[in-house]
Amino acid sequence: MRVIPIDELQETFDEINGRGSFEVWSRKAEDHLSQIRDMDKKKRSKYWATNNIWKELYPALSKLSGHKCWYSESPENASEWEIDHYRPKSKSINENSIIIRDDGYWWLSYHWQNFRLAGSLVNKLRKDRFTDGEEVYGKGCFFPLEDERHVGQPEDMNCACERPLLIDPINPRDVTLISFDKNGEPYPTYNEDDNLLNYKKAILSIKYYGLKHEPLDRGRSKIWSNCETVVSKAHNYIKNKINDAVRRNEKIDNCYLQLAKYSRKSEPYTMVVRNFVREKLKDDNYSWLSDVGLVLGS
Repeated sequence: MRVIPIDELQETFDEINGRGSFEVWSRKAEDHLSQIRDMDKKKRSKYWATNNIWKELYPALSKLSGHKCWYSESPENASEWEIDHYRPKSKSINENSIIIRDDGYWWLSYHWQNFRLAGSLVNKLRKDRFTDGEEVYGKGCFFPLEDERHVGQPEDMNCACERPLLIDPINPRDVTLISFDKNGEPYPTYNEDDNLLNYKKAILSIKYYGLKHEPLDRGRSKIWSNCETVVSKAHNYIKNKINDAVRRNEKIDNCYLQLAKYSRKSEPYTMVVRNFVREKLKDDNYSWLSDVGLVLGS
């Protein structure tokens, strides 16, 4: 997961649809919100089914992420796209399936800052078809909070009183809370003793975003392997031909360039590249990689 600049949505939408088009969309969204304010839950659900104008934002939301799922970093051809309401619009439940808000965050149903682009395997409840396990994954209407005594109330567009336990890809610090190993498997960056809140956010996000799905592990593992191949070639030259300063620097430059390519916004699973480099730098023999972070993720 990498941070998504959602504040660029208006500009991106206008680039695709023409100047001023986002303002037109926003007015429609306000009109729809006005329509549902006095409706009960059942009527709202029926209204959303025929007035889901958030789908018009697909192209712009996709462009913001380099055409990848905001949660898994899977490319757009890996599954069908859905627009997830980060704060669920019709009902929210905690990790024990206990209802927090029976009517959900309905007032955010047309609020563009509540939209996240998700692959259907992330957004829908499902079992992993590649394993024999019975555990159900997927975000659905799960939206656990650290303290359920502090829950956003109608018309509060920011819900600043809440501390969500699901990682939000528009939050720069949130996206650092999950790491990946050489097998592509996700794990919390922080353990319980380091930071209990961050640990819990990572554990719940890995589960509810379905990040342990076997095809995702395979894709991330491939990226790790690609990084290993590139770095190993450069490192082998450095060890055996270190006196040739010109060739040595050339090999390092080529390695940096390839790692930068693997971490571009348009590439899948870019956070794996950062995790790979971080692990390599634990070995002093790879100190020549210390500056590569400056070129990653552009």
